[in-house]
Amino acid sequence: MLVLAVGAAVAIGAKRVSVPYNVALVLIGLVLVFADVLPHAPMDPEVVLVAFLPLLVFEAALFADADSLRGARRPILALAAPGVGISLIATAGVATLILGLPFSAALLLGALLAITDTVSVLLAFRSTRVPHRLAAVMEGESLFNDGTALVLVSVTSAAVATGSFDVVTTTRALVLAIVGGLGVGAAFGIVGGAALGRTPDHLTGILASTVLVFATSLLAERIHASPVIAVVVAGLVVGRAARRALEPSRVLALQGFWEVTGFAVNVLLFLLVGMQIDARMLVEEAQPILYAVAALHAGRAVAVYGCFAVLRALRRDAVPVRWQHVMVFGNIKGALSMAAVLALPQGLPHRARLVTIVFGVTFVTLVTQALPFRRVLVWLGVASSGKDDLDVARARLIAARRGQQELDGLLATGLMSRAEHADRRAAFQRIIIDAERALRTPEGDAADDVIIDGAVLTAQKAALVDAARRGLIASETADREISDIDGRLVRLGTHAPPELAASRMAGKED
Repeated sequence: MLVLAVGAAVAIGAKRVSVPYNVALVLIGLVLVFADVLPHAPMDPEVVLVAFLPLLVFEAALFADADSLRGARRPILALAAPGVGISLIATAGVATLILGLPFSAALLLGALLAITDTVSVLLAFRSTRVPHRLAAVMEGESLFNDGTALVLVSVTSAAVATGSFDVVTTTRALVLAIVGGLGVGAAFGIVGGAALGRTPDHLTGILASTVLVFATSLLAERIHASPVIAVVVAGLVVGRAARRALEPSRVLALQGFWEVTGFAVNVLLFLLVGMQIDARMLVEEAQPILYAVAALHAGRAVAVYGCFAVLRALRRDAVPVRWQHVMVFGNIKGALSMAAVLALPQGLPHRARLVTIVFGVTFVTLVTQALPFRRVLVWLGVASSGKDDLDVARARLIAARRGQQELDGLLATGLMSRAEHADRRAAFQRIIIDAERALRTPEGDAADDVIIDGAVLTAQKAALVDAARRGLIASETADREISDIDGRLVRLGTHAPPELAASRMAGKED
């Protein structure tokens, strides 16, 4: 309770000073470590493994847009499969040479640091307007990257515990974990989505989703599949089903519950990890922590630039270099890395050192990358501030138009008198006139052209996917046409930054 109270107070203060709450939590956690006010209570790894990890990954998957992830599947898979392996090996190599860790322990550290944190990235994305496909790639890569990396954490921790590394046994365990996790997650997601659509209200829906999370995780664990991958897949399927089958109020209630749950788990992990750290050891490991940060960024750079270069050569699926810079700089560690290191068995060799290094790396990346991340997005030209006048006018126009549609529906059903309808509709109309006056300028028209083009292309993609699913066109034809649309979206930037609009007005090429 004390940890939750401190976390809530920290989050309130962070909101007031416009700092990401996870950055504030890790800063306060560091202060509490050096002040030695947290009790040094042992953490049962099973609590983290069974209770915390499924909640964290389900909350992230539930909010994800499965259709957008499918459209960006090639770059997502490139980063979540070979990308994780490249990053792990590069980090492990540096850790072996510089940190003096045995190779198996260095591999375990590489797997722990291959896990990315979506909280900081998504907080920055929500406060700016970024290309839709970039957001989909980073969100999807994080989801499946986390699942792959956590499977590697399990395999490498077993190698550290036994002191041996059997390639055949390890490969078999990896295949079972990944394939089994995908199968269990898909099955539970389909059943859970159907059950959720038949719940009578939001309370039973929330309860059903909670049961789904732990049932999926525990069954996957029982058959030695990956609980994390299973929960991620189930979350994606259930989230998609919920948005299609449930009314908006129930979807909001479901998302609100899981957002609060994810926040509470983040708070607990950021502060509970401080209860596992010795302040003196944190000072002693300061230099290895900096080396580990350099190693993980080097590995990430090789993975991102290398995988996308190969993808472009093989599939002509180009990802702009500026987006790749964002993916490298957005390699931020957070609650999942700390949950994974806390879930390591208590008697595991080098566990205390790994906990300290992971906490230190998390602290460094959050402070040096998460804090300026939004400004870096704008500086790289892939985002614009969500607070500009055009964006505000656009938001008010959309909301007012939707309000008028709802009033028209209420009038048609007889629930509203004509006089009240006229008064309320006139109020919305005044908002619409003001918003359109702000948008109908040369700058506004140029910016809207980019947004409209992106929306139309995205709608065309969705229509082709649906047509292929219904058998109206061949899948190969749909794939070719979708690939062409993807190329146009990349060139367009989907939601282009302001300087693109200005360059279009000036008749220049970006």
